[in-house]
Amino acid sequence: MPKLFPPFLASLMAAGLLAATAVLSPVRTVDALTNCTVADLSVDSEESAFLTLVNNYRATKGAEALTMSANLNRAATWHATDMATKAYFSHTDSLGRSSNTRMMQCDVKPGGTGENIAAGTNWDTAQEAFNAWVNSSGHEANMRNANYRQIGISRVYLASAPYRWYWVTDFSTVNDGTSPGGGGGGTATATPVPPTPTPTPPATVNTKAAMQTPAPGSQLAGDTVTFSWNAGSGAREYFIYVGTRAGSNNIYGGSTGQNLSATVDDIPTDGRTIYVRLWTRFSSGWQSTDYTYRAAP
Repeated sequence: MPKLFPPFLASLMAAGLLAATAVLSPVRTVDALTNCTVADLSVDSEESAFLTLVNNYRATKGAEALTMSANLNRAATWHATDMATKAYFSHTDSLGRSSNTRMMQCDVKPGGTGENIAAGTNWDTAQEAFNAWVNSSGHEANMRNANYRQIGISRVYLASAPYRWYWVTDFSTVNDGTSPGGGGGGTATATPVPPTPTPTPPATVNTKAAMQTPAPGSQLAGDTVTFSWNAGSGAREYFIYVGTRAGSNNIYGGSTGQNLSATVDDIPTDGRTIYVRLWTRFSSGWQSTDYTYRAAP
């Protein structure tokens, strides 16, 4: 079961976010088990399913299977809980710690580390989290990195948090000898499972959303642009990347839920190529279409 927390934050909005980080040189400048108290270190079925998915994927890349570490699980759960309860999305936690510092303070052994995070109102399953990460270069690189030996996996659900579902996977190049149920410092507590949503029957024909304005290939009018698209058919959610490289989201990346537009600020105005990827989520998964524009001069 996911780690659950009582609702106490304010608003709710449909969204999905991704971020990845990696530190591949040994760093240890902090004490162990500092600000790393976790109430629930149990491993639910979706977290276990994610371990299978990532190891199957690593096998196709010639990388050895990862084992779960109690210490990495603790670090991942602490961060997922912190993001949900304090309503933010970043590798830098509410105490100002980087992912590597946080892992060291959760008693992860010195070595190279990496972290993937994701948050989305509909990303409750391992397959959805895996699909989102495998289609993003930085996250995919962490999952297949042959140097990593262990992983920590956590998903946290908070009904009143901005994105409801929060996923964190932490990676380490060192096997610390721990596994879930051994070497951990938290006590697993039984928590209620949120009601299972009624499945939505798949549409007979699924058609990806298509960008309408600005016209694909055109020059953007300025540094703030509203991108609009049609509904397609069978769509359950839309997500848009805007970046300066193909498939990147270094300018903007976010879910619009069922809304058919997104306003993006801080677009460069130097005539460069701007890359836009429009995602459509169907009951069967995500599909995307890429577009290019010329930045305003």
